[in-house]
Amino acid sequence: MILRKRSRISFAVLCVALLGVLGRIFWITQDRSTVVGSTENRYSVTVAQVRGTIYDCNREPLVNGEKEYRAAVSPDESLLSALRSSVSDDDFSALRERLSSGKPGTVRMSEPVAPLDGLKQFFVSRRYGERLLAPHLLGYLDAGGENGICGIEAAFNELLTGYSGKITASFAIDAIGHDLKGIEPTVSDTTASAAGGVVLTLDKTIQQTVEDAAAGCLPLGAVVVLDPYSGAIKAMASFPTFQPDTVAVSIEADNGALVNRALALYDCGSVFKIVTAAAALQSGIKQNTAFICNGGLNIDGTSFHCHNRLGHSGLTMGEAFAQSCNLYFIQLASKIGAGKLYTSGNDFGFARAITLAGTIKTPQPIFPSQTELENSASALANMSFGQGYLMASPLHIAAMTATVVNDGVMPPIHLIDGTINEKMAFFANSAGESYRLLQPENAEIIRKMMSRVVEEGTGKRAKPTAETAAGKTGTAETGQRSKNGDKDVIQSWFTGYYPA
Repeated sequence: MILRKRSRISFAVLCVALLGVLGRIFWITQDRSTVVGSTENRYSVTVAQVRGTIYDCNREPLVNGEKEYRAAVSPDESLLSALRSSVSDDDFSALRERLSSGKPGTVRMSEPVAPLDGLKQFFVSRRYGERLLAPHLLGYLDAGGENGICGIEAAFNELLTGYSGKITASFAIDAIGHDLKGIEPTVSDTTASAAGGVVLTLDKTIQQTVEDAAAGCLPLGAVVVLDPYSGAIKAMASFPTFQPDTVAVSIEADNGALVNRALALYDCGSVFKIVTAAAALQSGIKQNTAFICNGGLNIDGTSFHCHNRLGHSGLTMGEAFAQSCNLYFIQLASKIGAGKLYTSGNDFGFARAITLAGTIKTPQPIFPSQTELENSASALANMSFGQGYLMASPLHIAAMTATVVNDGVMPPIHLIDGTINEKMAFFANSAGESYRLLQPENAEIIRKMMSRVVEEGTGKRAKPTAETAAGKTGTAETGQRSKNGDKDVIQSWFTGYYPA
């Protein structure tokens, strides 16, 4: 009986002790000053995620170049008042909802705030700043900001993703998920790897100059700037333009803002006379060869007219080039012959596409076959001054001009300079091979004719106030009508170089 009573007492004591242990455990888990060492008792948030960088030729970042403030915020709604003036209305509402659920959050700030417990502030890279230069070339990312949709972002997606880094902040929480106050969040930062990426041939200063200059006077069109000796693209701009944060608006618009017009095909017009002149000179036809322009000409039943309906009378090649006389070049093409003119156009690249990187390329130009030119005198006549079955991109026209400037050698047209790793070690890209098209003396003759265009011909408006320039104008009839049908669509060109 005594033994049974002692057993009951021991059991009761054991129960009381067990309840005490359980109570102690409960108290520990509720005490927010207790440090929980287990990695399972941390809640991590991503403050910033940075992708590999796209650079210009001088290693100036074209993305990731601007910075912004961001904060990691513990789930303490009392912190909201300190952030209110630095956070947009939409971001503030989203953060409040996040914190009220008991989870830490992140938010973008316009400026830093005073240090507070439970608030960790960072100054991080921003993928796209207020203005992205060359958006048609650089492209943009998907909604999640992880993969490139087009442009360099897509062509080098694997490389740029491989150099991604991020900043995470891990907040200590207790066993039931409550934030533990007074404990600094653990920060992990791997964004240094985002220094790695791809280096383009673009020059940031030239690109910005082109975009600023053309924005006010070129509602629809494109500009390409090449280094004529290396073939490196220094600037490429298309108008109208867009920005990554307005892609949705641009898709809905009907102005083709997402189209890279620098790589699109257009009727060439008289800029193609450079090719015709080159074919003539290479064939041994002298620059002082003269033809009569009476204002009109009939070729196989097709009437051709000069822009000067009264005619230019007798002209040499240089005079006809400066005044852009179509009838002179029709007669010149007949003297050259279809085969040689076709070969000249083909050598200048008018029968092949130009690929820059991945899907960044021109379409294949529209170019008549040699047979068509041989069988149709009117087709040959049209091609002589850049009309008919002939379309090319602004990049093709720039490459043609670069060849003349480069003493008759076609440089390898390229956009990619190389790649760079996170330690800024550079690995050059092979640009390709150059090849000779013209004898140097013939290239020099064409350059002098192009100078004459600017000094006294159809391109006088391109004459600079400082130094000299040379070029060729072009006006191409498209056979199209404007949207409201009240006028013909004309495509205007100027190609040239500076200083001459």
